[in-house]
Amino acid sequence: MINNAAIEFRAPLEKHSAATFERVLSVNVTGSFNCMKAAMPLMLEQGAGAIVNTTSGAFWEGTEGVAAYSASKAGAFSLTLSGHSELASRGISCNCIAPGATRTRMVDAWISQLGAKTDQAEEEILAEWGIQTAENLAPLAVFLCSEAGSAISGNVFEVWGDRIQRIAAPVRGESIVREGETWTFAALAESLSRLAS
Repeated sequence: MINNAAIEFRAPLEKHSAATFERVLSVNVTGSFNCMKAAMPLMLEQGAGAIVNTTSGAFWEGTEGVAAYSASKAGAFSLTLSGHSELASRGISCNCIAPGATRTRMVDAWISQLGAKTDQAEEEILAEWGIQTAENLAPLAVFLCSEAGSAISGNVFEVWGDRIQRIAAPVRGESIVREGETWTFAALAESLSRLAS
């Protein structure tokens, strides 16, 4: 199963309405969840299966102007990791593909907007942003759904041009340790700046 359906809303965060935010999450996260739920009984019964969700670098790069889309793609990432944790031991792999800029209807709308704003020709935009076609993603998607790729699970792979790059899940970094019973404002002011730098 490949969950690839997605929508986006392009506007500054303050122009996102709650309804718009929920609509994007509904398609991009809840849609993938519903499809997974529908496929799981058969996969569990046969003791094998493959699920590939679609995420985006927008969520880990903090892409400006697509807050709902970025949040939804973080949800797809997390859903994939949870799916791996629960299903891999039962023969179902769960991975994520993060396409780099790819020529889709959604990206076509962005290309049109950018072209109108900058007076760039479409060919210039495609070259400048390295926009690939969906055919560049298909081989990895097919491989992850094949018997040959069945042992691979719990991964996020970014595909852009000739590169496939594994994206690491968040890891815990440095820490500070409290002295005393509670954190004081002074202790946080002194220690947290070192931790956050």
